[in-house]
Amino acid sequence: MAQSSPLNHPFCENFMEWINLTGMELKRAAQKGGVVVLPLGSIEAHADHLPLGNDTFKVNAACIEATSRAEPAVLLPPLYYTEVKSMQAAPGAVTLRGRILVDLVLDLCDEAARNGFSKILLVSGHGGNRHWVDFFMTEWLALDRAYSIFFWYMPLLGKPENKKYMETEFDGHGGEAETSLALHLFPQLVKMKGAGRALHPARVPDLRGAVTPFDWVSKWPQAVSGDPFPATAEKGRIFFESAVDAMAEVIEAVRADQMTSQFQQKYQKARRAPVWPTVLGPRAKSRVDRKKQSARRAGALNSGDRYEH
Repeated sequence: MAQSSPLNHPFCENFMEWINLTGMELKRAAQKGGVVVLPLGSIEAHADHLPLGNDTFKVNAACIEATSRAEPAVLLPPLYYTEVKSMQAAPGAVTLRGRILVDLVLDLCDEAARNGFSKILLVSGHGGNRHWVDFFMTEWLALDRAYSIFFWYMPLLGKPENKKYMETEFDGHGGEAETSLALHLFPQLVKMKGAGRALHPARVPDLRGAVTPFDWVSKWPQAVSGDPFPATAEKGRIFFESAVDAMAEVIEAVRADQMTSQFQQKYQKARRAPVWPTVLGPRAKSRVDRKKQSARRAGALNSGDRYEH
């Protein structure tokens, strides 16, 4: 029997989702210095006990709660699609090419900026998004955009101190923490009869530090790393609320930040006309500088002058 998506949430009065606002409401949020938040998820297997949209469901739910506390923050609809080629051996994965993802997210950010927003926060609920987001952030350096971009990964435990609630020593993809979050947020979609555990990676060749495209999936071929069976909804509630608290703090920090924009303008100007030493900040002390500084100190001490440092 089909279940309704956890994204079919009731309207929240304090929650500003882009698609629920009128044009002028959106404009006023931009004029107030609002931060745009874009949730990044995935469609992939977590063994066979969690829904394929798990990563998107959990990060979007956390973004809804966090943006409702951090006015003015506007939430874009989540991006389900990402690069999950390592998961294509399991049924259900939907993957995009990295170049398409970079261009797609850049277009979304450009549109948010065109509508008046100067700060955009990407929030990921899928660990693998780090790979293409790192490339996106590097590419973005050369684009001379006027708005600022930020990235934050939603930690499964919310905050490190929550490790005390974990019963398993090792935890990862589809394990105790992630399954606990699902039991709290969308228990109707969790099918524990399809769960499996993998407490140790499968044997792989010792390549002395060299890597292959198959590194993760060869170690965890059943799309699970950890043990989901100790998971509980109560643990999930604790982890989720901690993650929401942490995200609300991130959004507020981004909203209040001025240094990033100032440095960004300085960098863009310096990049077009590079010089040495760079004009980006205080000059690093060279070995010659340190020798001169030591000589000056020695001279000051020998003359009886007081030298303070």
